[in-house]
This record gives sequence, structure tokens and C-alpha cells, in this order.
Amino acid sequence: MTSSSASSSPPTESLPGETLDLSGEVCPFTFVRTKLALEALPIGATLRVIVDHEPAVRNLPRSAREWGQEVLGTEDLPGARWAIDLRKRVR
Repeated sequence: MTSSSASSSPPTESLPGETLDLSGEVCPFTFVRTKLALEALPIGATLRVIVDHEPAVRNLPRSAREWGQEVLGTEDLPGARWAIDLRKRVR
């Protein structure tokens, strides 16, 4: 699988952590639900967010960075879906 143009980071297929499937959700709900999920995790934890709303591939990583979280990568998945890997850096 290849990384999308939304991030130059390599895919993080083997990254352990939580997964949040937001298929069917649209912006800004993708970020709101991602933020709530990250807030429940300890600092340093990872979260893989699955989205099928194409604007979320750009918006969610940008919003996460602005919030102070680390974007580990974005990966194209089959079926017009994407995985966005995040690491919690701030509360």
C-alpha cells in the first residue's frame, strides 16, 4: 500500500494502538469524534482513524497538528477509504 499525498510518512501497518472507524462520518464530525477518542487515551498512545470522506484525509491531519498531536502517516485503503495514524502528544 502507498501513502497518500496527504502525508509523506510511511504507512504504519504494524503500529499497535486503538482503531476508530469513522466510515460514513463527514467533517467536522470526523475531527470531533477523533478528538474525543484521543482525549480518552494516555500521552504517547496511537490511534488509527479510518475515514471514507475524502476531505477528512486533509482536514483531520491538519486539525490534529494544530491541536498539537503527531500525525504519523496517512494510508490509502481499499474501497475509497483511508487510515490516518496519530500519536497523542498533548492532553
